[in-house]
Amino acid sequence: FFRAMAPKNRKREQLEKEQKERAEKREKERQEKERKEKERKEQEEEERRKKEAEEKERERIRQERNALKLKEYDALLDASQRPRLLTLLRKATLCHDDLAQEIIVNHLLRNYIHHNLYHEADLLFSNTKDTLSQPFRSNNQMARYCYYYGRIKLVQLSYNEAHDNFQQALRKAPDKAIGFKTIVTKMSVLVQLLMGEIPPRSVFRQPESADALHPYLQLTSAVRFGQLQLFNKVLEDFAPVFKKDSTYTLVQRIHQNVIKTGLRRITHAYTKITMSDICSRLQLDNPEDAEYIVAKAIRDGVIDATIDHEAGVVVSTEIADVYSTPEPAAAFHRRIQHLTETHNQAIMAMRYMPEDDEQEDKDAQEREKRKEEEKVLEEALEEDDEMDI
Repeated sequence: FFRAMAPKNRKREQLEKEQKERAEKREKERQEKERKEKERKEQEEEERRKKEAEEKERERIRQERNALKLKEYDALLDASQRPRLLTLLRKATLCHDDLAQEIIVNHLLRNYIHHNLYHEADLLFSNTKDTLSQPFRSNNQMARYCYYYGRIKLVQLSYNEAHDNFQQALRKAPDKAIGFKTIVTKMSVLVQLLMGEIPPRSVFRQPESADALHPYLQLTSAVRFGQLQLFNKVLEDFAPVFKKDSTYTLVQRIHQNVIKTGLRRITHAYTKITMSDICSRLQLDNPEDAEYIVAKAIRDGVIDATIDHEAGVVVSTEIADVYSTPEPAAAFHRRIQHLTETHNQAIMAMRYMPEDDEQEDKDAQEREKRKEEEKVLEEALEEDDEMDI
């Protein structure tokens, strides 16, 4: 029995030995795979750390360069730099360097506006208007130029021209210039409020500038509803922000617009109202001030009403159909004029190939055509020679 079972036992032992060897081999392969995976992960982690260190070093160098550029850029705001900039502008004009002229003029405008020398800035604009190339060589420089010119017109109370220039600056500014576009948007909002218009809410919903425009959104809400108390609260709460943005004096100008808006809402709501009620609603000092403001609003066409001085009341005129007035035609005219100006500027901004380059291209095309014809002719002659042979 044992002799008969011996081969089976040996075979079983051999199978067990082979299974054990296979298990050990699989274990070794697994350990080797884990070791290689671990080494690969360590190598990837080392490479990642090196890349992060290199990226941090590049970011540090970039920040140092930007800080140095900003320092040099801010150094041009010093009044002592003005003669140097004027000398450079004269040289650039004599050398017909259009791009250098654009950059230097923008630096000079920035210097003048920083020191509140708006008259000198306006003189510089009028003197360089004809020498600068139209259209500008650089859209970035044109955006800055329109912004500074809008600031000048804003101080000169030319709100329409200022608004047009701010809109042009927003269109020409690159998408990455978020800070610049935010500053221009603030000025554009204030100009629209000073013109008696209400900016659309979409202006304040841009995610990259929503926080910076929050004070101006509150200001717009106060002007829209003609709430003088809310306007004074906004002016008091956000006074540091307005002073930092150099817009505090412009915001103070909007006070009269808030009164006009409130007065317009009152005359639309009441057909007859006393001066004392207007004085209390607009939070004025006395009825005499209210009567003066109402009379000025009637003369300026802000409201359509009459004053009964004996009874001390304001009688509103019945609101007529707006489409029977010239207002729709004027609105269409403004829109058409804006589109026409935009179209003309787009045409001026187009770049055309010089005539010399066009002639050279035509000559090159003719030479290539002649070469192709000569090549075809040579091939035809070779075929004829082969046929003759």
